[in-house]
Amino acid sequence: MFRNQSSDGGILCNQQHLSTTYQPETPIRRDGELEAISAALKPLAEGQQPKHLLVHGPAGVGKSTTVQHIFDQLNEHTRVKTVIINCWQYNTRSSLLTELLIQLGYPAPRKGKPVDALLSRLREWLDKNHEVALALEEFDQLTEMNEVAYDLFLLNEKADHNLGTVMLSNQPAKEIELEPRTDSRLSYDTLSFESYATDELIQILSDRVEQAFRPGTITDGSIKLIADHASRSGGDCRQALESLLDVGRKAEQQDKDKITTGFVREILDWNQAER
Repeated sequence: MFRNQSSDGGILCNQQHLSTTYQPETPIRRDGELEAISAALKPLAEGQQPKHLLVHGPAGVGKSTTVQHIFDQLNEHTRVKTVIINCWQYNTRSSLLTELLIQLGYPAPRKGKPVDALLSRLREWLDKNHEVALALEEFDQLTEMNEVAYDLFLLNEKADHNLGTVMLSNQPAKEIELEPRTDSRLSYDTLSFESYATDELIQILSDRVEQAFRPGTITDGSIKLIADHASRSGGDCRQALESLLDVGRKAEQQDKDKITTGFVREILDWNQAER
């Protein structure tokens, strides 16, 4: 019942490459965005002031993957410390600053520690150590968005080492309402990620197919059909990958040795009907 089909001749051989959390070696069709984020944060590697960024775009368009790639490069080639925090999970000022301290290596501060004390610890770390690149995923979910943004600005302004912040949001930039004082002092650039077009999704899926499926087990038309479906639903790459994985698993369950467009259409139609 629980035999591993991926290891004994099934269609799928490396399912992890279809996971939405899998980090590709280089994000596909995001060259311009990679260059923009790299240019904003590169001064950190030289001990200089970075450019803060507000990265926005719909879900599933590669924002987190692209930022993670740049952070991986910073980790590999520089002394810059990188930190990623999800603001869904840490959505208050104190919880976010506490998590930042923990990721920088401090013991977890006691609950209820005043914000001023947390900021003092963070400045102490920046004075004694290295530059920091901070990514705040789901930035718009912060309940004290203006206060956090201003905190980070003051840290970057006063500490001996620099702090560069990348704020990520699914909301359009105009809907993220920072107070004029914060907006002006933080001095950030905006970077928009557009939805993937069908041809871009085909390239991404084809790359994952090479790693996750056994050769010759899925047709090019099947990949295009999944890409078309995701493109019509907003160009969400996560959805496309989930559909590709679902199709592969269902093909294995039915002992198929090849995935055709007819089979893909059947699975996509069935999933649509179930929603």
